[in-house]
Amino acid sequence: MNDSLWSRVWRTLQDEGLGSFWLKSLDALGYRRLYLLRRSLAEPILDCPTMLPVAIDWLTIEDVQDYIVFRPDASGHDVTQQFLKGDRCLVARHEDRIVGAIWGSSESIHMKRSLGRDLPLAAGEAFQFDAYTLPEVRGMGIAPALSVAWLRHLRDEACVAATLLTVPWNVAALRSHAKAGYRVAAVVRYVRLGPWRYLFPLQQVAP
Repeated sequence: MNDSLWSRVWRTLQDEGLGSFWLKSLDALGYRRLYLLRRSLAEPILDCPTMLPVAIDWLTIEDVQDYIVFRPDASGHDVTQQFLKGDRCLVARHEDRIVGAIWGSSESIHMKRSLGRDLPLAAGEAFQFDAYTLPEVRGMGIAPALSVAWLRHLRDEACVAATLLTVPWNVAALRSHAKAGYRVAAVVRYVRLGPWRYLFPLQQVAP
């Protein structure tokens, strides 16, 4: 182990604590633990004001190039395939530039990349995933404002609840989701060893 790796380990321990470091280490070895967050749409959906003026609207296939500029790690083909699957993307624009986005599905909980298969959604539920905000505008309330807009669209469509997955050590994401009314409902655990995957039974969390 060289000095730079020791430095990264020490920074992680200082910034995030031993618990987060331990979970990340297990993740690297193939054991993953995720929080399943749930938000009932029967509860009031409160406004989440942003510190930066943004316009929130649906991304269209014609806007794919704008999305690629926003997320250079994405590919136009993959984004188009998500549209063809029925997934939707809500974006926040500042001065005509995308600064934040979230994707949503009404068909399944997307875990194919990690688990090798997607998980079915309960009737009347939707799944929020792949939320991203540009680093320079994080902390300005854009992510929770996008979630609130997404939740209101779902409520108008007669959905009953929204769910999402996040890693336990992403404290900033947990705070952002909490502002939109999400709460931890269960813990998802699985083991990944090469092509082999095993999903443990959901561990419910008392409300």
